[in-house]
Amino acid sequence: MAALSAPLCRICFKDVGKTVDGEPFIACSVCVYPVCRLCYEDEREDGKQSCPQCNTRYKRHKGRQSL
Repeated sequence: MAALSAPLCRICFKDVGKTVDGEPFIACSVCVYPVCRLCYEDEREDGKQSCPQCNTRYKRHKGRQSL
């Protein structure tokens, strides 16, 4: 039986990781495109501030400053 693995970031191919509440990190609530926290933060600070798949503007996550 194959082991279930955590989703991988489609930008850097590392583990997407968890939120401060222990839930899987979801950068885009519209299409749930797998992006890790680091790539999400980079995109919010230096990029288009939107999901690379559906172009929905990223929302601020718990514990993060608004831009």
